Amino acid sequence: MPRSLWPAAIVVAFVVPAFVSGCKKKEPAAMPDDAAGIVDQAEVAGTLDKKCVAGDLEACRKLGVMYQEGTGVSPDPRRATALMGQACAGNNLSACNNLGMNLAEGIGIDKNITRAIDAYAKACDGGFKLACRNLGLMYRDGRGVSVDLAKAEVLLDKACKANVAFACKNAGDLDTMVSAKGGSRWKQAIGHYKQGCDSGDPTACRQIGVMYLEGKGLPKSASAASVWLERACLPDDAVACRLLGLMVLQGVGVAKDLERGKQLLARACEAKDDEACRVGKLADAAPANDGGVLELGSGSGSAGSDDHKPHV
Repeated sequence: MPRSLWPAAIVVAFVVPAFVSGCKKKEPAAMPDDAAGIVDQAEVAGTLDKKCVAGDLEACRKLGVMYQEGTGVSPDPRRATALMGQACAGNNLSACNNLGMNLAEGIGIDKNITRAIDAYAKACDGGFKLACRNLGLMYRDGRGVSVDLAKAEVLLDKACKANVAFACKNAGDLDTMVSAKGGSRWKQAIGHYKQGCDSGDPTACRQIGVMYLEGKGLPKSASAASVWLERACLPDDAVACRLLGLMVLQGVGVAKDLERGKQLLARACEAKDDEACRVGKLADAAPANDGGVLELGSGSGSAGSDDHKPHV
């Protein structure tokens, strides 16, 4: 009897490791009016420096970002952190968020978790909700502090309600972790993932699809899962494309389509999903008979981590 390619169980990791490198989004430097469209970043830095000396705290923060990233100036993390500290002391909340990250990671200054928490808390309490997310992740994952899920829940939920990028997915993951350990937070997880998905985070859409696939918190339904995975795959969530590709190859919850299944796996592979690359090669090499049966191995592989560094 031919063996099915569909794995016995789809396992998607919900536990989120330490900060994933490469996910921090660079903040663009200040852009002065320029009819020719050409900007001299060194000139921008000079202008910001003069404004900072004159007491413009946002200019101090932006100049700090330029020194941290080496835009228009030589990289100088120590000076960058000093400028962010100066702006934060003057109640520039965005600068406090920048400062919190540098203190937590030891960028341009000795690592100091206590001061990092204070900086994040100042920004969060002042209404800069991105700092709420960053602080919530520290408490959720024990990043330099003892794990405190109660504090993490409040902070991540606050950030999610403010539509901070990825915060709803983070909050949903926390709900899922608690539920997996015997708690009853599936309803909250669905709510957080749904809000994140509606706000444009494809990883949150994918998590709802996974809940349908696994029958955790939602009725087990491959067809319902495919709708959410499709929604996540459209903006190129690699894991969603890989899972949907497997479903399409086998005809699980959707019409079987070998070519489209391979295309979805190729798309996930191009997005650096190693498991999709491996399975895609097997799919290309396997002969297709009347039943469309391909031998692709016994597991779907881990979804990996799609959590993100603190944002600045």
